Amino acid sequence: MTRSSLKDRLNLFYLLALAPLFLILYFGYIAHRGVESWIIPFYGFLLLYIKKSKLSAFAEANLMLRVIGLLLISTSFFVYYVVVRFYPPAQFYGAANYTVHIIGLFLVFFQTRALQEAYTPVFLIVAATAIPFFGSRLEAFLWPALPFLVQIMGLILKVLGIPATIVGPNVFMLEPLNSSSPISLSVIPACIGIYSVSTFSILIIVTLSEDPSSLRTKLFWSIGGIIGTFFVNIIRVSFIFVVIYYSGYEKWTEIHKLIGYVLFLVWLGCFFLIFSERQAIKNAVQPLWQRIRR
Repeated sequence: MTRSSLKDRLNLFYLLALAPLFLILYFGYIAHRGVESWIIPFYGFLLLYIKKSKLSAFAEANLMLRVIGLLLISTSFFVYYVVVRFYPPAQFYGAANYTVHIIGLFLVFFQTRALQEAYTPVFLIVAATAIPFFGSRLEAFLWPALPFLVQIMGLILKVLGIPATIVGPNVFMLEPLNSSSPISLSVIPACIGIYSVSTFSILIIVTLSEDPSSLRTKLFWSIGGIIGTFFVNIIRVSFIFVVIYYSGYEKWTEIHKLIGYVLFLVWLGCFFLIFSERQAIKNAVQPLWQRIRR
């Protein structure tokens, strides 16, 4: 195969891998789920794209594999009817459909050995489909910690000059600028980010599984990242309280999801940037630390 035809084959593969993301976005919009419906599949696509050089080394699939792959791609549109039996809120075209589509694409374009390169993206997407299921069950474990976390929010509000009283998981803002009466708000586990923590955990497991670092290093950064995700969500909820204090209830729904997505994506990007550059950062900080110790 010439270099030009190989490049065309890979480009077509990635084009067909990208196209279903627009279906996921569309059906997520219909289901009023916003961008969370395609964040994980899109990240899975990015992991696939990173493997482009590795995929170029695999030969083309034979006729039998292509037929099987085309059948999988065709049936991927009907996966919904299986998933909805176990998870009724599932959208018509989502992560489960995309998983079957990707496996089918691999069989159409490459020999079966190439499927090993699909492991991490497929695991990521499959695991992501279980986030709502496990997240709802993990909420119970967060209830005992809620008063402590809400106290941190109260401290943030106090630093910002907003008078608030904290009683358990409840926040009372006594003198809101846009309301004639006090505002009472209750914080539940979902507010603290149990779902974003679940998403982050899956992303970091998948990403670090291919990193050559030691298990100790991976555990250290994973735990630090999960703790950081909780505090990002505390900042997010505190920011929403600030919006309610100054603007009332009318505008908080507009920024609720938006600020959550922005903060989470910024935190995710910063975390992986710091992790990838950790050795350079360590080399830069070490001389300064040695001076301080002297």
